[in-house]
Amino acid sequence: MFMTSDEIQAVSNMISYHPPIMIGTLCIFMYIRGKILENSKKASTIN
Repeated sequence: MFMTSDEIQAVSNMISYHPPIMIGTLCIFMYIRGKILENSKKASTIN
């Protein structure tokens, strides 16, 4: 669940534009991403 330097830079740029909205969006995005990764790990261990 590591981010590349390009992703970190993009996130930093987005947060600097409008912090409250972007931080909320980032939190939602990371939550969804975590759930997808978690589900894919479960699926790969079952198979």
